[in-house]
Amino acid sequence: MKYEYEYITVSKLSEWAENLPNDIDFLDYWFNLSLSNVKFLIESDIVNKINAFEWTRWQNDFEREYQPQPGEGYDRELRFWFADFSQMLVYSLQISSKEIARYYGKDKFAMLAEKWYQYHIFGTDHAINRFAETFGLPPTVKALHPLAC
Repeated sequence: MKYEYEYITVSKLSEWAENLPNDIDFLDYWFNLSLSNVKFLIESDIVNKINAFEWTRWQNDFEREYQPQPGEGYDRELRFWFADFSQMLVYSLQISSKEIARYYGKDKFAMLAEKWYQYHIFGTDHAINRFAETFGLPPTVKALHPLAC
C-alpha cells in the first residue's frame, strides 16, 4: 500500500487532536488511536480520507472501542503538532500508523512529546530525519520517502 500525502487528512487529524479535552491522557489516546482499525481505515481508503471531513464521526467510532483515560492533556498546540507529525511519519515511512506505534511504542511517543518544542521548529522533513536518526527505522523501511506536501 502506498501512503500518499492528503492535506485534508492531516488537517482534520490535527484538528481532532487539538480539540480533545485537556484532562485526558493524550499520549495514551493517540497511541491507541494509532493502533486502531479506525485510524487504519482513514489512512488506507480514499473514501475514508474524504470522510475525514467528518472527523467527529471517526472520533465517535474510535471512542466506541476506547475509553479516554484521565491524565495529561498537554497544550492544544502540542496536540495539534503531534497529530500532524505522526501522520507525516506515515507518509515518510510508507507504513501504517499501527506499524509505527508497534515499532516505536508509547515511550517514544512520550519522548517526542517532551521534546516537541525542539522538533516543531525544524520543519517537517528535518524533524522526521532527526526522529529517524534518533530512534531508527522499522525493519521494513529501507529509507525515508520524501514528503511532497
